[in-house]
Amino acid sequence: MSDGPNRDHSPLPAFAVGSVTSRDGTVIGYRQMGHGPGMVLVHGGTQAAQNFMKLGAALADSFTVSIPDRRGRGLSGPPGDDYGLKAECEDLDALLQKSGAHDVFGLSSGALICLHAALVLPAIRRVALYEPPLSIDHSTPLDWLARYDREVAQGRLGSAMVTAIRGTKTAPPLLRCVPRFVLDWPLNRAARLGSDDDDGDRGRRSGGRSPARRTALRLALRPLRWAATKHGSRDHVPVNPADVPLNALVATMHYDVMLVQESESRLEDYRDVPAEVLLLGGSKSPLYLKRTLDALENVLPHEKRVEFQGVGHVAADNGGRPELVAEELRSFFAGEAEPAGS
Repeated sequence: MSDGPNRDHSPLPAFAVGSVTSRDGTVIGYRQMGHGPGMVLVHGGTQAAQNFMKLGAALADSFTVSIPDRRGRGLSGPPGDDYGLKAECEDLDALLQKSGAHDVFGLSSGALICLHAALVLPAIRRVALYEPPLSIDHSTPLDWLARYDREVAQGRLGSAMVTAIRGTKTAPPLLRCVPRFVLDWPLNRAARLGSDDDDGDRGRRSGGRSPARRTALRLALRPLRWAATKHGSRDHVPVNPADVPLNALVATMHYDVMLVQESESRLEDYRDVPAEVLLLGGSKSPLYLKRTLDALENVLPHEKRVEFQGVGHVAADNGGRPELVAEELRSFFAGEAEPAGS
């Protein structure tokens, strides 16, 4: 395991970078920080390990936190021909064996992976799930996928990102309200560069626009600027060499959809999960995700549920309220867990 320097200006701890080999030979890279009992954090769609650095930092004084780049991202190998829940669970299993961890947390599609892993991996004793998009009678919306795939194939990554977050009903208010014809060109440029506002050609791009229109456009693009700067700096160099740029993450959402499709009609399977489960969600999250948590609450044999007020689906992300999530995880994972299956 080699040291991975942290160049972010926020007060994040140093982390190490390591890797494990999954059952099919795929290399899975991860970041690790802290000391104490092991814990693994599994990110969601259009994310990588870098998105959980603040969450990991908030837990690192009490836990050894491992944060993998899931398949197809950053330090890890490609999704492979047999991609699905089984492959993702095997990746997690390899990391659990290497780290000795028995506790896992997942966000969104990462939570879907952790839910299934808790069913098939005896090493997991406690699992915290933040709004897994488990599809119950086709409850998770997927009607946006064809347009998204088409936009990715055309290289229109900004448009594809907006299609995905609007389709999953997780878009911030501005991206829900601004017409697509206003957003498409600047968003596609921002996704290519990692920033929507290059100082070098700002004047050229603003030519012909009134000050009022430029101001409105900057406001409309603020959510994408926020997303882009999470993944790369203004000069398009990642904050850390291990960081994955935004334009490389957008196309990975297709694989998260594959997990949702595979999860359809599996609700009853999770009656047999032996692990203790913490169900987490936000008061501002889409209704379909809350209904999935309702269904899981009625099925899981050992569960507790917490709703965070005033936050939405990505509270655990660097740009959300990771300190709120960390506080709940710290409490849940602090005590002695019952051995799985006891």
